[in-house]
Amino acid sequence: METFTPKFRRNPNEKVHSLYSGVVSGHRTVTRVVKVAPDHNHLEAERAYGPGMPRGQGGQIGVFIMGGLETTLDEMQYLLEEHKQKPFVPRRTNSEVANMCRMLIERRNDLIRHYRKNPSEAPNPPRRTVRLHLPVGYRYVGTSEPGLQVLAKV
Repeated sequence: METFTPKFRRNPNEKVHSLYSGVVSGHRTVTRVVKVAPDHNHLEAERAYGPGMPRGQGGQIGVFIMGGLETTLDEMQYLLEEHKQKPFVPRRTNSEVANMCRMLIERRNDLIRHYRKNPSEAPNPPRRTVRLHLPVGYRYVGTSEPGLQVLAKV
C-alpha cells in the first residue's frame, strides 16, 4: 500500500536570505521568503498570498527584511510581527502633499513663462548623441564622398 503524504515540514531553524511582506498587484497582500532551494544550488522564493486590501488602505507598501542566510525563519517572522505591531504614522497630511504639488506646478509654470519672455536665458537642451561601439578590428574609413564613411576591417 502506498500513501502519498506531503513531505513538507516547517523548519523554524532554516536559514533565510530575505523576507518581504507587503502589497502586490490586485490589492492583495503577500509574504515572500527567499531561501536556499532543497538542491542547494540556487535561491528560491516562496510566496504566500493573503486577502485583498480595500483601495486606499495601508499607507505603507511593504516591509523588506534582509537576513543574508544568517538568520533563521523564526527570527525573521518575529521581526516581521514586531514591525506589524507598530502603527504606520504618515509624516505629512494629505493637504500638505497637495500644497507641495501645487507649489511645484506653480514654480514650473513660472519658469516656463520666464523662458518664453527671455528665450536667450533658456538652457540648451542636452544633445543626444548615439555612441556606436564597433566590433574589435573594425573602424570607419572616410570616402571621396563628403560625410560618407564605410566600415572597414583593420
